[in-house]
Amino acid sequence: MASFVQFLQYSGVFAAQNFLVVPEGGFNLVCLRDAQGVHLAYDKARLQIDDISVEQVERIAQDYVDTRYGKLQSQERDDQLLRLRTALYGTIRPQAGARALKVQAKGTGIPPLTGTRGSTVIKLDVAIMPRKSYSLAFKFLRHFDQAGKVVDATKFKPDDAPWFLTRLNWIFGAQTNIFFTPAGADWIMVEKALGPKIMRDVFRQDIVPLKQDGADLTCFLVGDYDAMASEAAGQFLPDEQVCVVVDRGNPGVFDYGEAFIGVMAHEVGHFLHHKRNLGGSGHHNRGGILLSSGLESLELDRQLVSDLNAWT
Repeated sequence: MASFVQFLQYSGVFAAQNFLVVPEGGFNLVCLRDAQGVHLAYDKARLQIDDISVEQVERIAQDYVDTRYGKLQSQERDDQLLRLRTALYGTIRPQAGARALKVQAKGTGIPPLTGTRGSTVIKLDVAIMPRKSYSLAFKFLRHFDQAGKVVDATKFKPDDAPWFLTRLNWIFGAQTNIFFTPAGADWIMVEKALGPKIMRDVFRQDIVPLKQDGADLTCFLVGDYDAMASEAAGQFLPDEQVCVVVDRGNPGVFDYGEAFIGVMAHEVGHFLHHKRNLGGSGHHNRGGILLSSGLESLELDRQLVSDLNAWT
């Protein structure tokens, strides 16, 4: 049966919801499986859809990854490029019976893309999303222990900040066309003995004032934090435009490998929800989706995409 599917995880192709995110003025990629005899129809004034040839794979894959990761080199970036190149070459093979489609935005709105074969119709609503960008700073806590010795409260270091940004820009950039630029990453020193867990009042009184001037959002890495049961091992303070995350993350809510970056993405999600001036915290009951009140992942869905950004 013909179907639209994603090439890469968390890439803005929400096939189960018949929904595709395409950056305004940019493009996304989608695979059409069992493509023989499928006729595509769409608004040519707002979309341009091209089949990718073997000769175009390297250039298009590189452009795709550059747009979502930037030029900063990382192992994850290289891995995603390899995955995409492999998937595109595999799709284009004649025996695969599939098509690799480059979907470019020329207009605005949410025009449909339909595929028809006989009486069977498949569809994607193509949301053309404006690009948004916010500056994000990271602060890494040091303080005194009970003996008066300076200790690092977190196992993370400023050198980890590029990796944080790389992950966040894939999670939100690829799925909502929202990106983050670096606004600084450095150690901060609180000249007090704070103990192994940072309490909420201490955070507000002694740590929040050390946020980065001029940054849209400052994220504090403090090791351990007195998060409430309703919070994903962190907290976003809308009145201060700061968030805090714990080193351990929340393996009870996210898959273990995503427990830390999942908490960071959760708190950044609260920030983005707040920037849209929407009521409430942004929590919902759709399990397996970021900002869920239950189990979460790094995946967004159609409703959350529209909550964090809006097609033009």
